[in-house]
Amino acid sequence: MLVSHRKIAAEPSEQTSVNSSALFSHTFYRYFTVSTTLRRLIAGGVLFALLLTLVLVHTDEFLGKDVACGGLLYGLSLAAVAVLGTLTMLRWGVNSRKVAALVSTVVVALLPIVAMTMAECLNGVFTWDWSPRTLMLNYVLYMLFYGTVYVCSGSYRLPMLVVNPLIFLLALTNHYVYAFRGTPFVPMDLFAATTAANVATAYDFSPNYQIVISILLLVFLLIAGYKLYTPAFQLVGKLATRVFFSTLTVTILCIYLFTDQYAQAGLAPDFWNQARGYHRTGVVMNFCLNTKYVNLKAPGGYDAGQTDDLMAEVLEEDADVLGPSAATAETVPNIICIMNESLANLNVLGDLQTNIEYMPFLNSLTENTIRGNLYVPVIGSGTSNTEFEFLTGVSTSFFPAGSNAYMLYVKEALPSLVSTLMEQGYSSHAFHPYYASGWNRRAVYDYFGFSRFTSLGSIVPNSILSQYAASGSNTEVLIQLVEDAYPGENTLLRRYVSDSRNYREVINLFENRNRNEPFFLFNVTMQNHGGYTEQASNFEEQVWVTGLPGNSTAQAAGIDVSTAYPKTNQFLSLMKYSDDAFAELIAYFEQVQEPTVICMFGDHQPSVENSFIQELMGVDSLYSLSAEAEMQRYVTPFYIWANYDIPEQTIERLSVNYLSSYVLQTAGVALPAYNRYLLKLSETLPVIHAVGCYDADGVFHASGNRFPYAALLDSYERIAYNYIIDSKGRQEQLYRLAG
Repeated sequence: MLVSHRKIAAEPSEQTSVNSSALFSHTFYRYFTVSTTLRRLIAGGVLFALLLTLVLVHTDEFLGKDVACGGLLYGLSLAAVAVLGTLTMLRWGVNSRKVAALVSTVVVALLPIVAMTMAECLNGVFTWDWSPRTLMLNYVLYMLFYGTVYVCSGSYRLPMLVVNPLIFLLALTNHYVYAFRGTPFVPMDLFAATTAANVATAYDFSPNYQIVISILLLVFLLIAGYKLYTPAFQLVGKLATRVFFSTLTVTILCIYLFTDQYAQAGLAPDFWNQARGYHRTGVVMNFCLNTKYVNLKAPGGYDAGQTDDLMAEVLEEDADVLGPSAATAETVPNIICIMNESLANLNVLGDLQTNIEYMPFLNSLTENTIRGNLYVPVIGSGTSNTEFEFLTGVSTSFFPAGSNAYMLYVKEALPSLVSTLMEQGYSSHAFHPYYASGWNRRAVYDYFGFSRFTSLGSIVPNSILSQYAASGSNTEVLIQLVEDAYPGENTLLRRYVSDSRNYREVINLFENRNRNEPFFLFNVTMQNHGGYTEQASNFEEQVWVTGLPGNSTAQAAGIDVSTAYPKTNQFLSLMKYSDDAFAELIAYFEQVQEPTVICMFGDHQPSVENSFIQELMGVDSLYSLSAEAEMQRYVTPFYIWANYDIPEQTIERLSVNYLSSYVLQTAGVALPAYNRYLLKLSETLPVIHAVGCYDADGVFHASGNRFPYAALLDSYERIAYNYIIDSKGRQEQLYRLAG
């Protein structure tokens, strides 16, 4: 067997000779040498076996009827496995440094295209679907990342081995986040990592064909990157290349961070539909574009001292005497506010037909009830932003897209619905039947002034939760442990505390209250949380889809819609359980003699199958929705009910930032100037949202368009900034009843 002692210039980067350990070496043409060793053969064989297993295990994924060109992708994946195994087994050498430098430079120039394909495969997009402009912009961005690492290391190899795994991790995270909640991964989500971990076990992380293809591409990038040869530049060459990349990177960053040039050129996130932006211009591009909007800046021309004047203009009062309203109720009522996890009536999206009605009680609730459509700031996740808007009356549309108010902006004691009621002698109790750490609630509730906070440990003992964690968060283990401890009490539905058990705890807290104080409770439920693919022995499906509007694609294809959307069917069944439980709660308080007001609303629509939402809305793609159509995805129901006579009313549209002021008004308690301002503002702009606004005539105004109420919105933004952000300049007397 021939063993060559020629110098090899391509791999590794230092000059290496093929020694006697090579099993074979072959020099072809003039410059190239191929050789191998036993160690390489073993490594290549192991990698081949692992990747082949990965592809074969997911054969059904590739060949499923929902995968376009699945057979072709499957064949290419098998071929890629063979190529990757071969590349690992062989050492590819170049016998000329000049040729090696040229080959490596060309490879470096081409690898970003492979990396883009890897990332966008996880995004459900292939790079050839992009416009040439988008492709070029992404290419430049990827090269900037590689160039930054090159400047620091002076190596061709290191950028590929460092940057590509990070790109893969970002794209994979976005893939799962979008699958679970229906919106993409943005920089602000990094602040919610703890909360995400609390609920992660409810979701299915099994790889699909997109992940398999991306893994194959990542392996190729790592192998190709490892084999790169770094040219031995002279000192001038080293300085020139590093100065070039450094200058280019710094210039691009400065223009992006300190000017609006990119935004004016169309390089800005699609704030109103982030999923559409990620789909059209790429995961990495959009994630980077969103970083500019993490920090909240004061509105232009902001002056804390003008806050009372801004309110007075809307209230048509003298700013010097602007003060709270007087209480109008003869007897101060108890107030119970319930934010129900994922409560939504999907008929707002289209004519959904089901085997049985899934919200019969709520649909019949009209006596002594104010009800309507509530526009919330999030879809599928981000519960605490809806909660924040309700408790503060501040619209999160003024915050950077994707930001979470609880994680970023609530850092000190703040006036809120809680302080307004406590200043009138109310007790205050927060109750959430899940982990207290979620969304930083323990700290936030303290800042808002809640006297007590009851969480999951008060319902399910920590000893059971510890055994559950030790089981690897096995749902059936948890169900059995809880059933053994509380037989027949239906404490859980799936892995979460049921609405029925939740409301029994609400009643328990009410019955054991301090009867010398009016009772205020804020409750966030958990029963309907996402993860609708998980089956459980304590859950029975009661409701399923039987028909969809128009010419349903599924029905036209002969697909049984009653089984085509398992996530949706589970969600609809959960709605029926929620409806039954709320009926029980109302039945109890109908018998209570003390006047009591109950407000219940949904925090967001669920994250179910995108194909179902498309069918229901009668569109081919959710990326092509108009702004007004997109708004329908933010609608949940709300109900304000009292066990005494109040005027019945149906409100067609209301954004959640107004809802707590409506509750205070219904209860007849005193309102600070701020809440009176919100009620007055709602008469002109009943819906204020990041996607757009509705005026009192029901006319929709998309964000970014010419807006006849721009001055009103600008004033509200300044007031919100004074309230939430400007702690030193906050005009406390406007947000409180007592100075």
